Amino acid sequence: MSRSLVARIHNPHGYECACDPDCWCRRTALGRAVKWWFPARYFGLHHTNRALEEWKRRQPPGALEEWKRRQHEDG
Repeated sequence: MSRSLVARIHNPHGYECACDPDCWCRRTALGRAVKWWFPARYFGLHHTNRALEEWKRRQPPGALEEWKRRQHEDG
């Protein structure tokens, strides 16, 4: 199914937000409007995803750095 022009302008790559419902990008009108265009980290904002944070805490020490290193080598 093809997305409308407005939907393609709003979210050019068709991403899906995995943030918690109380995250700034879902809670505020401005967040919903611009979250796909402006990376929040550039403005000091952080997304909230409790499930992802819990998963990261369960990983063995150094696993995240190893994953980042492999992504950099592959990419």
